[in-house]
Amino acid sequence: MKKLTKLAPIAGVAMAMLPLAARAADDMTSTDVTSTPAAVDTATTSAAGTAAAGALVGGLLIFWLVFAVVGLALFIFWIFMLIDCIKRTNWKQESDKNLWLVVLIVGLVIGLAPIAAIVYYFAVKRQLDTKKK
Repeated sequence: MKKLTKLAPIAGVAMAMLPLAARAADDMTSTDVTSTPAAVDTATTSAAGTAAAGALVGGLLIFWLVFAVVGLALFIFWIFMLIDCIKRTNWKQESDKNLWLVVLIVGLVIGLAPIAAIVYYFAVKRQLDTKKK
């Protein structure tokens, strides 16, 4: 009985909100367009809103695709730098190789893999490749 008395006010509020929810659902699904100027204006505004929403979704999709391609390219670049670090034999010290392996892997874990790969490329790969030639 105590639980019922605690739930009664919540149920009352929920029941009081049902007509409001039904009205909102009716307004959202209403397609009644008459020939009055206000109704035609509403239909035009609705069509313009739909077109704007479509343009926004299209723009966001293009934005997402560009960043997905750039992100994939940077991830592939990180993989090449990791492979280079593993296969490279002309290190000044063996501890340098271990350090860069840790930096590249930790960079992936914390989300900074592209930055770690770019730093490795300019700080290690280019310098050791020029010394090799």
